[in-house]
Amino acid sequence: MKTLYLSGVACLALGVGLTTAQGQTYSTLPEGAGPYLRADIGPAFFEDGKITQFGGPSSSSVKYKTGIATDVAIGYAFNKYIATDFQVGLIGAEFKNTPGYYSSNTRLYNVPFLANITLTMPIPRSLVVPYIGVGAGGAEAVFDTDNFFNGTDGVVGSESDTVFAWQAFAGLRFKLNDHMSLGVGYKYFATEDPTFSYPPDSFPVSIQGVMVHSVLFTFNLSF
Repeated sequence: MKTLYLSGVACLALGVGLTTAQGQTYSTLPEGAGPYLRADIGPAFFEDGKITQFGGPSSSSVKYKTGIATDVAIGYAFNKYIATDFQVGLIGAEFKNTPGYYSSNTRLYNVPFLANITLTMPIPRSLVVPYIGVGAGGAEAVFDTDNFFNGTDGVVGSESDTVFAWQAFAGLRFKLNDHMSLGVGYKYFATEDPTFSYPPDSFPVSIQGVMVHSVLFTFNLSF
């Protein structure tokens, strides 16, 4: 139910934009208005986290290797200043070090589904377009390991949990023409704490929610 609720909120935000767009087809559209597609990819730098539960309470720190962030979004620009979109993507990294645990090929992924609002500030007589934005929704967190063991208990395989997620971002786009642009930006992404339940006896593994800084290279196509 939580996943459906968060997805519904995101889809409603996008639906409002598309409904407005449909209504505007009967009159002259503002400059810059119309649907668009965006794609981003780049390195992701995870802040140190913590294992908060492994069968019982735990407080072991987690260091992550440099990961990757990628996403795609479809949305609608109401004019050259304001746009909304719905985004899905992947943000993940491998565990680098967890004191007190043996870790083999252990990774934490997040698959975000977010509704965003973006404010752009075109510079007159320039190809440069600065932007800032925020988004909120959910993420499907996935804990995947070949073996994660603390000397007494261990887990193997993948389990997932749906959590609240949000992000803030800013950057620069550089126009290639009236419909395409390339850019570079910064994104901060965060989630609440996920809990994973491993069989056969619902063994709980809880991890502090991620806090991720990403540098993203972007492509934007408007229609």
